[in-house]
This record gives sequence, C-alpha cells and structure tokens, in this order.
Amino acid sequence: MDIEKKDPRWYAVYTAPRAEKKVRERFLQSGIEHYLPVQIVTRKWHDRLKKVEQPVLSGYIFVRIVPQEAKQVLMTYGAIAFVREQSHPAPIPDEQIERLRKMVEQSDEEVEFSSSDLAPGTPVRITRGELSGLIGELVETKGKFKVAIRLSGLGCALTTVSTSCLEKL
Repeated sequence: MDIEKKDPRWYAVYTAPRAEKKVRERFLQSGIEHYLPVQIVTRKWHDRLKKVEQPVLSGYIFVRIVPQEAKQVLMTYGAIAFVREQSHPAPIPDEQIERLRKMVEQSDEEVEFSSSDLAPGTPVRITRGELSGLIGELVETKGKFKVAIRLSGLGCALTTVSTSCLEKL
C-alpha cells in the first residue's frame, strides 16, 4: 500500500466568502483536523473600539487529512474546493504550517498576508490610504509583510506601506 495514502498531509481549502470561522466549527464537529490562522485585532466602529477574531488568510482554511477524506471535507457546508496544483489538491509541508502557526501566535503586530510577488527594485503604485496614487520603487521588504518605498518626485523620502496597499507596475 502507498505510504502517502496512510499519512495525513496538510491542504488549503477555499471557503465561501467570510465563512472561515463557520467552516472551522463544522470541521470541529466532523472531527476533521484543521487549522484556521486567526488573530485578535482592534476594529473601530463609529461609537466604540472592539477586539475581534479575524482570519489571517481571508477565504482559506487548512485541513490535515488522508486523500480518502477529501470528499468529506468538500461535503462540509462552506468548504468550496481544494487549492490545486496540476489538477490535484496541493499538499503543504508540515514545516510551512508550523512556521505560519509560530508567526501568527508569537507576533506582537497584526500579521498581513500578501500573495503579490514584490522584490526590491520593483516599481509600485500605492492603491489605498492617504498616499493613494503615488508611484515609487520598492526599496526593502520587511518580513514580507511591510515594505518601505522610495517615492518618485519626493527625492529620498521613505515610508512604510502595507503590501496590501501596493500594486506592481
């Protein structure tokens, strides 16, 4: 028998929009091993501040299963599909999930996730916030979550902008 058929592996699963925590509850009830990276963040409403639990990766949850359990995962309401590579669910090494866990659980700052592939020297445009529309050059990536950019037209001015507010030109 193939060893991979017996050993559980981690996989990423797409969820319905804003359904990550409900899918987590359903996986818990079904006995499916899972991991939803969440953090407590402070959000401001018009009349108050409130601490809320927020998923780090919007639209995803991780499951640790053997391939035979894939159908049970997809039959869970709110679980849409596996992240695939060459038409097969893409396994994620245990070490990567453990690194993500450590980063989320031990970080003092809010953890942001960006799928953009930004490297130093890349021309970028700020898409949100007070500096929206400014074009600059990516100078440095700090922990892959925050970037400092040199803004053209402002000489050597540097600022830190979240990668979620940048687009590659």
